[in-house]
Amino acid sequence: MELNTYQRYLVEEFADDYHEEHLDRRDLLKKVLAVTGSIPVAAAVLTSLGCGSPATQAKTTASPAVATATATPARPTPAPTNVTRAGATVLPTDPAIEVSDVKFKGPASDILVYLARPKGNGPFPGVIVIHENAGLTEHNRDIARRFAKEGFAAFAIDLVSRFGGTKTESNENTGFLGRANPDDLVADLVSTVGYMKTQPFVKPSALGVVGFCFGGGYAWETAIASPDIKAAVPFYGPVRLVDKVSTTNAAVLGMYASNDTRITGTIPAVEEKMKAAGKTYEAKVFQGANHGFFNDTRATTWSEAAASEAWPLTLSWLRKYLV
Repeated sequence: MELNTYQRYLVEEFADDYHEEHLDRRDLLKKVLAVTGSIPVAAAVLTSLGCGSPATQAKTTASPAVATATATPARPTPAPTNVTRAGATVLPTDPAIEVSDVKFKGPASDILVYLARPKGNGPFPGVIVIHENAGLTEHNRDIARRFAKEGFAAFAIDLVSRFGGTKTESNENTGFLGRANPDDLVADLVSTVGYMKTQPFVKPSALGVVGFCFGGGYAWETAIASPDIKAAVPFYGPVRLVDKVSTTNAAVLGMYASNDTRITGTIPAVEEKMKAAGKTYEAKVFQGANHGFFNDTRATTWSEAAASEAWPLTLSWLRKYLV
């Protein structure tokens, strides 16, 4: 079995977490198995990434007793950051916005979206918000509300929609997203663009996309697949279709973390393609930051300095190109 771009991206992310002692072996294998669906494949790829004995890992997952005896303890995870701090989190009850759960017919199922928009008739620029590999979490809903507070109609898509929507167990969501055909998820995103542009409170000529980690990759996919997208801000996501980035109509601001070398290493190839085609592209690398630095619910990677700088840059980029 050959891993696709997103499966390899996810497995490498989990391997990084393991090497940094944020995951023990048992949890590592559970996550990788969810993505690959195969113990031999999981064992082979983990061995190639230097994650210890696959045989031990397989036994660890199969037997709780063995897990207790052999699993490498994870480094204690710091308590989550205060996600209700002033100036960041926007509550659903904020009087300046309105929120709702919506669904509409997609190519293969209902597509589920958390919509946050400013009060009033608009029209407002529209932004699709694409979540990380755990599915549509409260953190993503919060990001949508932050956009609404800033004057955008934000459509936080649930890319687990074909699986019935985001589940409580995050590994189920990660497994579905990893094994999904990327073209199917792109089709759902393009359908969401179509839905967004028909809403009376959205300015149809001012549509953008923002995505984080796994969703950062799909922000690129959406910008490539939909000519309606005029601005994109992918945060530290993989680029599956490097040869097609130059076909986008979007002005792209790529957000990167200096410590996230497996993603920052893709900047030159993307930049070359975009510049050669006369497209608008900028890469912002946050020094000292780690992959996932914007997620303020994950204390192991969140960087207040990087996130605080990235947010106004994102808003400025969208306001410049979504006119």
